[in-house]
Amino acid sequence: MNSKNYIISLLALTTEMPFSQLNTYLKTCIDEQKFPGCVCLIGDLKDILFFQCYGHAQITPTKLHMTKCTMFDLASLTKPIATALAIMLLYDAKKLTLNDRVEKFLKDFKNRPNGKKTIRELLTHTSGIHAWFPTYLLSNEERIEFFTKTNTGSNEVIYSCLGYIILGAIIESIVGYRLDRYCDEYIFRKIGSEKTCFGPLESVEKSAATEVGNEHEKEMARKYGDISHIQWRDYLIKGQVHDGNSFYSHSGIAGNAGLFSHAADLLKIIRAYISGKIVNAETVKMMINDHTGGEQQRGLGWLVNPYPGLLSVRAYGHTGFTGTMLIVDPEKPIIIILLTNAVHPKVKLGVMPEVRRKVIEIINKILSTKF
Repeated sequence: MNSKNYIISLLALTTEMPFSQLNTYLKTCIDEQKFPGCVCLIGDLKDILFFQCYGHAQITPTKLHMTKCTMFDLASLTKPIATALAIMLLYDAKKLTLNDRVEKFLKDFKNRPNGKKTIRELLTHTSGIHAWFPTYLLSNEERIEFFTKTNTGSNEVIYSCLGYIILGAIIESIVGYRLDRYCDEYIFRKIGSEKTCFGPLESVEKSAATEVGNEHEKEMARKYGDISHIQWRDYLIKGQVHDGNSFYSHSGIAGNAGLFSHAADLLKIIRAYISGKIVNAETVKMMINDHTGGEQQRGLGWLVNPYPGLLSVRAYGHTGFTGTMLIVDPEKPIIIILLTNAVHPKVKLGVMPEVRRKVIEIINKILSTKF
């Protein structure tokens, strides 16, 4: 079946047999308190096939219903949707190459171990840079020293938030201004995205709440040093980035986290991306190809083949710690967006991997049953 006929058949499916099993499962997740609320959108390059919201955007101190327009802290979806895209825009403009070393753009990295790492290695998480560290515990001088020299020595895939913070700094060094402004001008506003932006949000009323206080971050940071000098957030986090390194070290604007959006805007962005309206079509192909092999197949910003056996080997996507997910399968073609406030009112580890996989299983079953 060719793509055109597939889309026509899929549209007929949504008319004749709505995604009732998916609808029931997401309602069950709310009932079982896996998360307070969610928005789920399934579409393709032309049509929206399923778009529903469930539960609450906030449950304390007052309850606020979830809506289709609720803004979410995208967490690590910032990496492919903002940082990697911005890097590849600069690649298209011949401002950098994937084999350029960090030290070419950041003077503090000159002749330091991490200065020898390449743009490609940072994008694919193969630079050996540590996965995470509470950089806000360090002074500015100590932080620079940490970023320039601390490395595991591995060339295997180590998913690194710190590597993407460096990518954000490289973008700012090349363009001469902040990451948020560059992404706003050359990605989001360029393709007509109405709401997607880095925080803090000017209006928080329509945003999904995350954690009350920063207790999870605080407990993680405690393992690495004295945390008494940090002015920890002890209030409901809403419209501010949840991630500690982004918030405490970078005022919410960093290459690893800080982006906010809602489901319809995300769909608009990914459609424009797939269609070659943000970066060149050949650049898109390069970004969604597997560059690493092995168990974690990494593209440039994306995780490739995230659900083997359920989606095609060409599928790609990313998730975020706050409870977000964006998956694209070019062979179907299908775009799956699941946004939840899974860290509200407190962080519960281990919930979302099962939920995400079940959502993919249900969608795959619906499509496979029909065809």
